[in-house]
Amino acid sequence: MTPGNRDDVLRMLTQGTRAPDGTLRPAVTLAPMATITHAGFRNLVAEFGGCDLYFAEMVSAEGLTGGSPYESYYIATDPLPHRTIMQVVGYSGEALSAATRIIAGTDVAGIDLNLGCSAPQIVRKGGGIAWMQREDELVALVTEMREICEDKTLSVKLRLGRTEDPDTLRKVCLRLQDAGIDFLTLHPKLQKEGANRDARWRFVQELRSQVAIPVIGNGGIKGWPSFLSRVRQAPDGPMMIGRGAVRAPWIFAYLAGKRKAENSTFTVDLYQTLVRFHEHLERHQPSEFWPTRARRFYPYFFENLKFGHSIGARLAQSRDYDSGKAEALEYMRQHPEESIYTENR
Repeated sequence: MTPGNRDDVLRMLTQGTRAPDGTLRPAVTLAPMATITHAGFRNLVAEFGGCDLYFAEMVSAEGLTGGSPYESYYIATDPLPHRTIMQVVGYSGEALSAATRIIAGTDVAGIDLNLGCSAPQIVRKGGGIAWMQREDELVALVTEMREICEDKTLSVKLRLGRTEDPDTLRKVCLRLQDAGIDFLTLHPKLQKEGANRDARWRFVQELRSQVAIPVIGNGGIKGWPSFLSRVRQAPDGPMMIGRGAVRAPWIFAYLAGKRKAENSTFTVDLYQTLVRFHEHLERHQPSEFWPTRARRFYPYFFENLKFGHSIGARLAQSRDYDSGKAEALEYMRQHPEESIYTENR
């Protein structure tokens, strides 16, 4: 796939990717997650073999166009620009269009509009899922973004909405399709439903039958059994993994191996993975970001240890990066029997 080649991205999402044995399999992508899927974390995922598409953490349109000194880190396209989708969130059409122009000038493969964020501080200002209540304005915005994107893909990521209303969801998605989006990602949960509520993948399959563009399904893929469950509920389409990849940056390689041979195993050195996480974080993010990025990572990663919940929860509250890093690594050194981990989820 060549940088900025819109057709290649769409072909991969529509037809799948070719496995080493020559068979085609649905594309599997990394979800955009604030403070997590930065360039450092994406490089860590790439070390384990990577995924088909990397969605970067969302960048604020107002921040990017306002000249924030940190926004260049948000739009970094490491490790593979031609497989990276940059997600943008914003409150006004003017700011989002201006941000789209800036991002379209990079070597990124595509731009994704965040229509699903339900964080109160985002929604109150009119961003994220709040755009779904301003349908005509949204369609006009997407039409303008399509004109700006040229050879980049343009997509949206959304939820079911405030209430479970499949007809309204279908209508909005068809209007966005007509406005020029190339594909969409559906996280099939309502606005106020959190991580503990199961994603309802039947809506993914239903939407795939109603639109003419690829629909990526997102939500609840934590390992092999949950992956198979999503395949059964919504077969033959692209998938997105979020929190499951934070716990296990190797999950894409693990799933690829299981799809080839279900009795295959995948073993990883957790201590060395933690070392590499810190190295990538320090190389690809400004030091001001290190504490927040590390705090978000630790609770997920330490789920891999038998008694890792306590240390993960404690590190999630750490405000000093160096002391948190030292504690995390020392814990692993004190538990060498758990460092070599065989994936079993």
